[in-house]
Amino acid sequence: MSICVVGAGPRGTALVERIVANAPAERRIDVHVVDPYPPGGGHVWRPDQPGHLLMNTVAADTTLFTDRSVRCAGPPVPGPSLYEWASAVARAGDADPAAQDEAARTLPWSHPSRRFYGRYLAWVYDRVTAAAPERIAIHAHRTRAVALTEDAAGRQIVALEDGSGPLAVDAVILALGHTDLEPTPEQRAHGRFAAEHGLFYGPPANPLDTRSDAIPPGAAVLVRGLGMNFFDHMSLLTIGRGGRFEPAGDRLRYRPSGREPVLHAGSRRGVPYLARGDYGRMPPAFPARYFDAAAVARLREAGPADFASDVWPLIAKETAAVYYDVLLREQPGACAMPPERFRARFDALAWEDPAMTDLIAAAFPDPVVRLDFAALHRPLDSVPLDREPVHDTVEALVRADLAQARNAPRSPLKNAMTALGATRGRVRDLVAHGGLTGASHRRDLDGWFQGFAASVASGPPAGRVDELLALAGAGLVRFLGPDMIVTAGPAEGAFLGASPRTGAAPVAAPALLEAHLPPPDLGRTADPLLRRLRDGGACRPYRIPTPGGPAYETRGMDVEPGTFRVVDARGRAHPRRFALGIPIESVDWLTAMGAKPAANAAMLAQADAVARAALDPG
Repeated sequence: MSICVVGAGPRGTALVERIVANAPAERRIDVHVVDPYPPGGGHVWRPDQPGHLLMNTVAADTTLFTDRSVRCAGPPVPGPSLYEWASAVARAGDADPAAQDEAARTLPWSHPSRRFYGRYLAWVYDRVTAAAPERIAIHAHRTRAVALTEDAAGRQIVALEDGSGPLAVDAVILALGHTDLEPTPEQRAHGRFAAEHGLFYGPPANPLDTRSDAIPPGAAVLVRGLGMNFFDHMSLLTIGRGGRFEPAGDRLRYRPSGREPVLHAGSRRGVPYLARGDYGRMPPAFPARYFDAAAVARLREAGPADFASDVWPLIAKETAAVYYDVLLREQPGACAMPPERFRARFDALAWEDPAMTDLIAAAFPDPVVRLDFAALHRPLDSVPLDREPVHDTVEALVRADLAQARNAPRSPLKNAMTALGATRGRVRDLVAHGGLTGASHRRDLDGWFQGFAASVASGPPAGRVDELLALAGAGLVRFLGPDMIVTAGPAEGAFLGASPRTGAAPVAAPALLEAHLPPPDLGRTADPLLRRLRDGGACRPYRIPTPGGPAYETRGMDVEPGTFRVVDARGRAHPRRFALGIPIESVDWLTAMGAKPAANAAMLAQADAVARAALDPG
């Protein structure tokens, strides 16, 4: 038999490994892996990218191998985590001096470079292909799949962009990552305006694909977005242009090359993502007390939940419990009642109970030490930005956050945000395949919690925020403020960027960067394979029902629960077509989350289930 895996990044590599692990002993199997980028790292993690672009996950929390914690029907095949592999490389040596140097410096809690992770992924792929028995042939096709049809015998016909196909296979697994989208009307207008006036416009994309080297030195650049994509753009436009950071006491100083532009950055929140805590060891793991597996099971059994009323109170209480535990440990004098009394009352009360608010106010009379989720979400809302310099205000907030990150073991906030980040795995279990009502999924999960949790719990390493402050000190980053608006200025021949909260005059700039990745969106996809499947009725958007109200048509692709078979426009699951990863984000929330050792990684369990179904498509 034969299987085609479309996409050769981490998920595609995991699928190939699971196909090999589950393949029946008596059967010859051809596995075709289709991706224009090298197998293993794929597009995002390709090993030829600059070494200053970093992972958002620590080395010891990253693997692509099934250990015995992974609950799956297939056989586990253990292998080294990224950190364990780095240790082996450091001992054995590497022909690439940069890889050898990074391997020697990698600690369990290090944030490795993306290219180093790409080398690990390539090594995993090579190990799988080398260890595969002779009856399993793995073929890599360095091109794109552009169409998928079916012949009279039920064989799946995959057309390839370079004309080398077509591939006739028994089953197809779509393991695509982020794909390009058709531009929105605003993006089209910005693109036209830039072309007409000789300006630069970078639409939402992987920063490596934006061709930002075309931005002239010294030019003003409007950057819309202050999340992880922003930090990549920041690095490419500074370190990537020959600048360097050097120690200056307990801070960093930036030595410019003279080729940098000046970044004027804003976003809806107006502040960068919070820095990850620097614990000097692995981040702590907090046992779930309120929002645990039993709570998830109860909510699933009760029917579709409402996130705001059923789920968020449990997450908030889980997070606050860690916050006040650390606060009581580090600042016992801040509590106006015996700690044991506070803990007992806190444990007994529901988060949404008004008595909980009264308890916290009585125990901690100084409001500065209380946990304020609203202020974390929108920290500038209470600041009169029409009277206070917005750049200085944001810079002060960033500096205070970095101080917390550098003292993470003793920081109530950083420990609490680590705990909040950990709840997302349980949220994923709850909301999969319609665990929330459609209205709540749209309003609360997609509309708020996903972005909020990312901004406070999935930010950059503390060192990257230190670099941001050094660039601000050098005058190369300026903060514009919240609710950033960008318009075209024909009279000025420039893009105009401003925050309506500040009252300041717009900044005119010859360049605009949209510092965020395009979201998964089946309706707007520019990928030729997905577009043809959608237009031909071979796949459809996932819809989440709302009892007594309209369903929520998400932007993700619909797949069958458990098997991940692609569902067509008539609601039929195709027995020989499967999909995993970014395009099904709405079905499998937070699907971009990688595999963590000893944690029953969902990504690997799903890869195993799909591999087994593809090997026996029926």
